[in-house]
Amino acid sequence: MDDRVAHGQWTPEEAAERIAASHAGAVLFPAMEAAASPPVAAIAQRMVDGVFDKAFLVAEIQRFTGVEVVIPQKPGAILAIIPQHGYWSSELCLPDRAFRAAGYEIDYVTPRGARPFAYGVSLDPTFRDQAWNAAQVSPGEAALGKLYVDRMTPDGQRINLPGHLDAWLPAKPRPQHGEAAREPYRRALLEGLLDAAKYAGVFIVGGAGAYMDLGGNTSIRPLLQLMIALERPVLAICYGVEVLIQAVDPETKVPLVWGRLVTGHSEQDDYTDGTTDVPSEGGYGPNYGSAPITLEQMIKLYTGPAGGFVSRDGSPYMAVADGPFITARTTPDGYPAAILALARCHGGGRLPARYVIDADGRGHEPAVTEIKRPRV
Repeated sequence: MDDRVAHGQWTPEEAAERIAASHAGAVLFPAMEAAASPPVAAIAQRMVDGVFDKAFLVAEIQRFTGVEVVIPQKPGAILAIIPQHGYWSSELCLPDRAFRAAGYEIDYVTPRGARPFAYGVSLDPTFRDQAWNAAQVSPGEAALGKLYVDRMTPDGQRINLPGHLDAWLPAKPRPQHGEAAREPYRRALLEGLLDAAKYAGVFIVGGAGAYMDLGGNTSIRPLLQLMIALERPVLAICYGVEVLIQAVDPETKVPLVWGRLVTGHSEQDDYTDGTTDVPSEGGYGPNYGSAPITLEQMIKLYTGPAGGFVSRDGSPYMAVADGPFITARTTPDGYPAAILALARCHGGGRLPARYVIDADGRGHEPAVTEIKRPRV
């Protein structure tokens, strides 16, 4: 019982009335911009048609950021971390194609080295999401995603045999393993991290499988810390952001994102029904109802009082850069996130430390009024 009720300050009726009014008053009903013709549809179709090339990409980077980039012919390699049990198709395909157009080699890993399963609805242009009742998948995104699901296409073959994340970077020993496990763990982790240092950046693919497969995965956290220490971009897309924000300094336990601006799957995007995973290719688990986490509130807590959550409700794109941290809100936003990463890597330091893309055009440095924090 609330102390105020126990002390006679509120009657049960008053408490119920105040709480009901507070919850009802806080509900937002934003409109979705460009719902009938989202800009990502044309981008995905260009990728399908084979006309998304380096020249177009460089022009896109300048259009969104104002930064002229110089990308070498062979800029290096990027690591894509994909949940096995349910990735959202465009959250893999869009950044993958953007980085490849820039000339990067892409290596793929899943937690156990198995081929990842896409959400079937992420390939379905008739699918309407539960939160907005809006079309979620353009025909171009559906066609692009199917190229990756098909094991025989060049795109599909790329993810047929992903690397084994947990074998490459060992999981943290558990209490049962005892002190004898400490030094072997250190040696194996050092070996894996030295190998991982070859990557110019990392992106974490979203989909509800991300919090199922990767949210508590301890192999990924030292890898993310390495990339941040080397000031190389770490992209996290949609529910992949939940994986990023849980990476902490192992000694201080302070989140790596403390003091940073971050976006991710917002409260406006959260499902209250229809949440599931993909336990087998082409299948679905049970309907778990609402999503098991509220990522927006997690971000506000993990980023601390000097950080915060950024999202313009209903915008056609939403990606945020804060130093090497680059985060994307939901399904189309791996594209502007990749744009920000390339501007960061190849723009000669001209991209501001904090930068937001929330429209189909030039982004901006975030204003204080855009940053959402708990009101205490």
